[in-house]
Amino acid sequence: MKQPLLGKKISELRKQKGLTQEDLVEKCNITVRTIQRIESGETTPRIYTIKTILNALGLDYEKVFERQYNEGKFDKILRVFPSNLKEVLNVSFIAGIVYFVLGFVETGYYATSFFDLDSQANWSDLPINNYASYSENGIYIFIKIISIISFSLLMRGFVLVGTYYKNYLVELMAFLMIIMHIIFEISEIVSINFENSLVEFIMISKAVTFGIIMIFFGVGLLRLKSHLGNLPKITGILEIITGVFFATVFLSVFGLIFLIPLELLELLLLYKVASKIRLN
Repeated sequence: MKQPLLGKKISELRKQKGLTQEDLVEKCNITVRTIQRIESGETTPRIYTIKTILNALGLDYEKVFERQYNEGKFDKILRVFPSNLKEVLNVSFIAGIVYFVLGFVETGYYATSFFDLDSQANWSDLPINNYASYSENGIYIFIKIISIISFSLLMRGFVLVGTYYKNYLVELMAFLMIIMHIIFEISEIVSINFENSLVEFIMISKAVTFGIIMIFFGVGLLRLKSHLGNLPKITGILEIITGVFFATVFLSVFGLIFLIPLELLELLLLYKVASKIRLN
């Protein structure tokens, strides 16, 4: 591998281990200036120097250059692995807060719509998709669009977390969540003027699909314990439990309740990863 790609690769591997350039110097007895010049692409090191650096990082030269430490597969679909990872994760964190708050706004708006209907109507006779006010002023569609954007940015953060820690289960499940969320949100928008049976089918399919994905996503989060301590373990367990609730459909109401602490834990996890990344 030639410069500057070689320097970029060494820098990424070092940061994956949570080391500063000074930390690396202590492990391999190479000067800080040399490390800086290699990572910036100013100089091409000898193979011996590269092997010394990789050994200090606990990596094998042959494995690295056999591309076992390539960039994440699925993040390439969402553009290349960013060099400003910390800033991107911070954006995902903010988007997650927006998505969390939006959940309460959306729930409140649904409730308001139901109460704004004919007060004499029997509650059991109210159509599931009777959102006339939504279609009239565009609020419903606006909420869905913001939901798609904020959730996609939030989950892209977890795609990058999976990439950063070489946890491809987290990477894949987060990517699938983005795709399925877009599909179901668009389906809900399109189904506004269709029969209740179609809306019910979409909601059931959504619960089952996300339930299954969340179970595997939770398993992936559990594997981050060695990097991030007990937070991913707690988050992973809650993710699996919530996923089981949604997958069974009839327990989905408990899933909705568990989503509140789960989303907060996911935000804390993103924040912790971003705070651990050291920029040099």
